[in-house]
Amino acid sequence: MWVGLLVLPLILGGWGIVVRTRALSVAMIVASAILWGGTLWLLMTSVKPVTWTFFELAGVNWQIGWLASPIAKWMALLTTLINLLAQGYAQGYLAGNPRQGYFQSVLLAFTGAMLITVFGNTLLTEFVGWEWMGVGSYLLVGFFRESSTARWAASKAMLITRLGDVAFLWAVVAASLGHLNTIAEVNRQGGPLIAWALLIAVAFKSAQGPNASWLLDAMAGPTPASALIHAATMVAAGPYLLIRYDPLLGHVSGILPALAVIGGGTALLAGVGALGATEIKRVLAFSTVSQLGMMLLALGWGSPQTAWTLLVAHAIYKALLFFVGGIASRRAHSGHMTDLAGQLTVFEQIGLLLVGLLAVAGLPPTGGFVAKADLLHVSDGSWAGTLVDWGLSFLGGAYATRLLKALKGFRPTGETGPFAMLWPPTVLSGFAVGTYFWHPWVTLPPLLWEKTWPGLLAVLFGAGLGALWTRPMTLCSGVGWRYLWHLGNAAADMLLAAEQGVSQALGLGVGIFRWLTRLVHRGGSGRSQRYVLLSGLGVILWVLLVGHV
Repeated sequence: MWVGLLVLPLILGGWGIVVRTRALSVAMIVASAILWGGTLWLLMTSVKPVTWTFFELAGVNWQIGWLASPIAKWMALLTTLINLLAQGYAQGYLAGNPRQGYFQSVLLAFTGAMLITVFGNTLLTEFVGWEWMGVGSYLLVGFFRESSTARWAASKAMLITRLGDVAFLWAVVAASLGHLNTIAEVNRQGGPLIAWALLIAVAFKSAQGPNASWLLDAMAGPTPASALIHAATMVAAGPYLLIRYDPLLGHVSGILPALAVIGGGTALLAGVGALGATEIKRVLAFSTVSQLGMMLLALGWGSPQTAWTLLVAHAIYKALLFFVGGIASRRAHSGHMTDLAGQLTVFEQIGLLLVGLLAVAGLPPTGGFVAKADLLHVSDGSWAGTLVDWGLSFLGGAYATRLLKALKGFRPTGETGPFAMLWPPTVLSGFAVGTYFWHPWVTLPPLLWEKTWPGLLAVLFGAGLGALWTRPMTLCSGVGWRYLWHLGNAAADMLLAAEQGVSQALGLGVGIFRWLTRLVHRGGSGRSQRYVLLSGLGVILWVLLVGHV
């Protein structure tokens, strides 16, 4: 049964977490290769959907189900490919680490959780995979448990993303109570509650707006985990989820404009943040947030095909850049931009790094250029959309050039390091160029060069800024991002203060009511002395009032 592909990584990954053997890391690579081969087989065959009732309560069926739709097959193939490359890369990156097998086991189980969401045909099924990914990210980000920074980053990622998961749970409950058991039914009959709840869940999981804070801190984890999380799992699960529910988003008023505003605003702010970051993984993290914002922007502009194109291109070139950056950081024993010069060989810099930077900046001949050009095509006719697209192109060119400057210079011939860290980015560089000519699942409109040249010019202007600026842009170093986060905290404090004020007012009202109740009780106790006393006080007050008037 094809659902075994989903169970395999969860079982083997869970087994590897509990049972430690010397050959564990090799076993995880073999399992990952089998998993990738299984998804490739699934892409070329047709299978039936699988559905079963998890439980029934008060006439409501809570169903678990999986459907191998075309987009799900492509997403699964992409996820398992990046996982396989990350597993191979970890052989060199964590060589000598006694917990290498454990790390690769968590990596495999994490991929299995993503597959649960990818193939899920009900909101409940997707929610299960969504939650397991949260647990996996906690274990991966906090892998270096001796570091307080890693432990804090793992806890922060877990807590912030859980807030969005509450909204996802609302969507699950609303769909189940409405007897909307499949994605098709939700897309046809789902209401505003489900759509807005999914938007909130994605905003937290995919690090949009002030929620980007957790993803930036998550760079404390190992580079293979960062590559997988940023490229083809967890944060990419948000745009993928919204692509599948695009018909629902289209018929709920206000959702698409909200997506455009959140996505476009986040993309621009994160692009600015990448100009001031001083560590290579943090620059790449800001870039990821910006690219995720672009996917939501494309959805807000009514083009899930463009969002998918951006997702696939980003998965390839972002994993490539993380792998190349990890090579330089490992050799320099530092991730700071000022320490990375001269850490790459000629091939690593020209053949790998340059391809990744061309893609992230949106230049040919890479899939990143095709995706950016399609985004510009979607925004055609809107001056605001065109300006946003040009701004993103400008920022992409600027921070791509910053990375190139930081990694300038070549290592002496022969000092290439572990081959295990070299072949994964080599494979990805080929895919980054290959997607310039062909993109899975979608057929893109013809590329019109006369409409793309303004975006290319914006990239070149940004590259010029990045080349001429000799110091990190401290005004862009995330200060504005922290202000957004503090603004969110201030809003939360205001809501808390308002809640406390309402509670105190209600408490005062209840207190007055109780006092009046006791007064009535005392007056109606049946004792004549109290009647005389209260009557006398009433007469005196009346006389005083009338006399005053």
